[in-house]
Amino acid sequence: MDHTMNTRMDREPLGEIDFLQVFAETPTPLMMLDQDLIIVFANEAYLQTTGCTMSEIQGRHVFEAFPETEERTSVFEGAFRKALAGTANTVTTEPFAIPIDGGGMREIVWTCTHRPIRDANGDVAYVLQNAVDITEKHENEQENRVLMRELDHRVKNSLATMQAITRMSLVETKSMRDARDDLLARMHAMSEVQNLLVRKSWKGSNVAAVLSNALVPFGYEPDKPSRILLDGPGVSVTAKQAQTLSMALHELATNAAKYGALSNDTGNVHVGWTYEAADSGRFSLTWRESGGPAVAAPTRKGFGTTMLTRILAQEINGDISLDYSPDGLVCLMQGWLESRE
Repeated sequence: MDHTMNTRMDREPLGEIDFLQVFAETPTPLMMLDQDLIIVFANEAYLQTTGCTMSEIQGRHVFEAFPETEERTSVFEGAFRKALAGTANTVTTEPFAIPIDGGGMREIVWTCTHRPIRDANGDVAYVLQNAVDITEKHENEQENRVLMRELDHRVKNSLATMQAITRMSLVETKSMRDARDDLLARMHAMSEVQNLLVRKSWKGSNVAAVLSNALVPFGYEPDKPSRILLDGPGVSVTAKQAQTLSMALHELATNAAKYGALSNDTGNVHVGWTYEAADSGRFSLTWRESGGPAVAAPTRKGFGTTMLTRILAQEINGDISLDYSPDGLVCLMQGWLESRE
């Protein structure tokens, strides 16, 4: 034992231990190189991981046995030489292409630690590479980075949307109390559709789920008799389309609750939609009120009208029409959606 080194190994092991067997059976991949970077030995874990046998790599230069790009060769040769000069070092998150039994390759990510191994005279004779597989951790970190970028993008979009809603709510309303109530209701509607999308991991949703989610606060109860009837096929929408459609339906329902079919005890709302895959994904949705007070066209264009005729129309690449029939408001939305469930 070399007592010149700074070590806590101040005693010999108890009993006779076959350290060659210990090396061979260590569960993490180990490889030993000499001063010329010739492979001296590798343990079973290293051979299993690389798909090699000892006879295929022993006695060969490490970069002959495992060819690398010029850049990677420079990185690892520098690490090996540093260890042979007496300084342990680590090369982190390096991907390796490993052959698979039966053909093909798979990529693993290793963190490689290189330690000097000294002879009986205390001189560095070998370098030991200890490779730790961090593939799963690396993939999780990469996924987290992507999620954080997506979250940042969504938060900024949400804030921009909230700013627009706040500004337009204040502009269109005469009293601060009305502005507060309208703004809180719109923010709640936005929050509810966000919750729906979170449950779907922000991978979009479907028209029925979006409409149901938006209309529950106005008395809609799925699978129960209701003054609000939803009728249409399964049609998928993107996350952005879901948010815009939800906010548009919130405005229609709010108007119906204040002035239209949902403002009395006898009115009804029928929401029906169609989807034609053969026609490039043509989508049509009709909001039809009946049984409510007589309605008339508004004298000014408010937030709801803007949400429908401009923002939603743009999102579905189509047109929105509003018919203020005395029998009840009819809103027709026609456009195109990306896909169908």
